[in-house]
Amino acid sequence: MKNSKVTTTVEGRILTADQFHAEARRWAAIVRNMAKANTAAFKKGKKKENHTYKEGKKRGKSEKKLSKSIRFIIEHENKIPEGIGFKIPIHGIYREWAVGYGQPRVAGKYKSANSRVKRSMNDWIDEPIRRHKEKLFDLAVEYWGDHAMVNVFGGKNI
Repeated sequence: MKNSKVTTTVEGRILTADQFHAEARRWAAIVRNMAKANTAAFKKGKKKENHTYKEGKKRGKSEKKLSKSIRFIIEHENKIPEGIGFKIPIHGIYREWAVGYGQPRVAGKYKSANSRVKRSMNDWIDEPIRRHKEKLFDLAVEYWGDHAMVNVFGGKNI
């Protein structure tokens, strides 16, 4: 430790709030696009881009194809991401959890033996999130670690 030198400046690239926000948007877009690709593998579903209900409770309402209706939102304060959420229509949630028509949110179990529709679970949104969560965690650690270093040692403004 004879030649060790202590410095009070931070060297190298510092991740700014704008860069963190841009990287979070890029992460969310990748996950959304993977989820869209997963929905393309469904054997059942809407064949047209839009579907307008002609009767029943939803009469006159339109729904887009699931792959066309997945959105993401980044919750932030001062451009610093605090959360990422995905906007998914209710029919996408039904597909994820295999629920509806009397079926509970328990994989492989039916509440009613006479359910009108038997659905199987399909992990089309959670799987891409799970696969890429480490990248998002690393991004947050890099930003907040840089932020802490600058606050402790100074030398650069972020």
